[in-house]
Amino acid sequence: MSVRRVRSFLALLALAATTRAISVEDVVDIIQLGKEIGQEVVGSWDVIGEPFNATAGVALPYVHRREREILAKLGEVSRAIDRLEISVQSVGQLAQMISKRGNRATRTELLLHEMSDLLSRVSWSNRKMREYVEIQTGLERSTLEDFASRCVSHDNGALPGLLERIHSIVVPPHKNLLGQGLFQILVDHFKDEDADVCDLQLSAHQLIFDIYNTIALTEIKGYAMMQFSWMLLRIYGRGNFTQEASLTRQRYAERTGQTATAARAALAMAKRDLYRCQPAHYNSDTYAEITRLLQGYIENEVDMNTDGTCKENCAFYTLARNEGCFKDQFCSKQPRCGGRIIDCQFVDSDMWVCPASLQSSRRYEYIEYENGRVLGKAGTCHRGTTKVDSWWKWNLYHCSYCFCLCEDHENKSDRFFSLREAVADLSKNKVVTGVRLVKVGRVFHLQIHQGTLVERGFVESSEEVKVVAFDPSNSGVADGVDYHKLTYERRAIDLDELESPSGSVLTGVRFRMIGAHLHFEIQSTPFNYTTGRMFPEKSQWISNDNTEGSPKPRSRLQLQKPDLPTRGNKNLFIDSNHDQYIEFTHSDFDADAAQSTVPFIDVQHVLPSKASNSKGATLNSGAGLYHRGAKGSGGFIGVKLLTYDYSKHVKAEPPPDDLMKEDDGYTTEINNKIEAN
Repeated sequence: MSVRRVRSFLALLALAATTRAISVEDVVDIIQLGKEIGQEVVGSWDVIGEPFNATAGVALPYVHRREREILAKLGEVSRAIDRLEISVQSVGQLAQMISKRGNRATRTELLLHEMSDLLSRVSWSNRKMREYVEIQTGLERSTLEDFASRCVSHDNGALPGLLERIHSIVVPPHKNLLGQGLFQILVDHFKDEDADVCDLQLSAHQLIFDIYNTIALTEIKGYAMMQFSWMLLRIYGRGNFTQEASLTRQRYAERTGQTATAARAALAMAKRDLYRCQPAHYNSDTYAEITRLLQGYIENEVDMNTDGTCKENCAFYTLARNEGCFKDQFCSKQPRCGGRIIDCQFVDSDMWVCPASLQSSRRYEYIEYENGRVLGKAGTCHRGTTKVDSWWKWNLYHCSYCFCLCEDHENKSDRFFSLREAVADLSKNKVVTGVRLVKVGRVFHLQIHQGTLVERGFVESSEEVKVVAFDPSNSGVADGVDYHKLTYERRAIDLDELESPSGSVLTGVRFRMIGAHLHFEIQSTPFNYTTGRMFPEKSQWISNDNTEGSPKPRSRLQLQKPDLPTRGNKNLFIDSNHDQYIEFTHSDFDADAAQSTVPFIDVQHVLPSKASNSKGATLNSGAGLYHRGAKGSGGFIGVKLLTYDYSKHVKAEPPPDDLMKEDDGYTTEINNKIEAN
């Protein structure tokens, strides 16, 4: 074959060999991509025309109108499937991660490892073909002929066998004998393995959709390689291969159709929520605390009334204030409660108190009573213990030290939540790609990431939207408008999971007040999936406005003797449901001397893994608040995302079936030019 003819055909082969490594997030639309490649295959068969006599020195025209059109398409296809290797590696990484979970995931692990291996082999064939396309000059005919023969060989390790084995993992040929396909196995696996979702930072739904795209793209690449291999063998004069090419198309259509059906069924059942689990180590990057909302506080009854008497008992003081410091006793050695004193009780007359460090928001590390009861974790007391004894006044009244709750003055307490909206820039067609709760100064804010929505549900990049900080004490900043201040009566927060209507995406989040409850809402904006265009004028705020006065009021999530969630080795799981609420309260008396406000706030970024790089982000349709905890733990309040439901966009469109057309004048035109050369 002439060098000119080799170069011309290798240019056509570029259609099936343009994968420097593919990532499905860069594919605008897998259906459209498959359709376009199918059309290009048909067009390429038209260019090839009838079989040539390979020994006659006939050369295919190098520059021809139809060939230029195909080559123009090659660039578009190349950009669309430019990074498959990344997705193939992600399947392998998923398998390695699951393998660390132990024997429970053996079957899933083995299937994923096998799938990763098969995808890698197909990818290797693609890379090899790309090398041949790039080299072109100097390639021997036998090299290309051998490669083409291998691509269509009946050997189990050849390309057709690899594609069939991939398909059998997704759609087992004998389901009753071989069991469920990969997608359904993943659905079942992620029902129980929440930690996998946390580690991957992909929802089960998004993960299955990505794996489906990886497999669908592999099918497209394999189909293109096989079709162009038949073309190459035809040019070499090895045969006509019309029927073989048609059978290749038919089998490709069957596999892709069955794979799409299996993916749709799995996606309809797969979880779409995404959140963060407990980190390996707790620090300021993973959680923050509300401070001194309701805190354990020692006060003598003589200092809780204006008369300075001890006529009552501790239980009498359900609501009081500090009215002085009698004779500079223990009251002079501890920070005074600057707000309300609530729900006092008597524990014992005498005690040893271990004060906390001056930099701590705690008042005490622990309290050890003479009767043996200890509040908090007794241990080394760095500042030294203080002996505190109740006394008799005039030998008539016992002035008892009470253990109460202090709702401290707001200037000493971090208990504010911003009511300002956190919304994406709709004027630039941006959507919410990530969200978290963050403490800035003394105020907790909802913070978002945003990315630009383009066609077919693809989101370009992701960027953090900076929080605009403010101080509640500043002039022009108002309670109930800019922020909500937690109080003893107004400390409930609603736990909901909110979803956008069909055809809409997540574009904002905010808090607002409903009665005494801090309430979470999302902004939803309609969009056109095909073009990516959003319609900001139709945006709406969505919430679950259920109150205590509703026919079916919210249920309360009750904490039981809550210790600090950062203590111990307890596994904390989501234990809340939609339409619940929880109240911020003090930690347990015995476990922590009621020194902390629980739940803590999880401040980790909820940012789907695609949104963590500049190449693409995940589309989301909802968000919510949840509680993660366990019995005996105060737990954490966290935010979650609901990734977009792609199930309705998954379908397979078979390629055109007119692979070989009769001579329509165009082939005659080609042959005439060949004869002229």
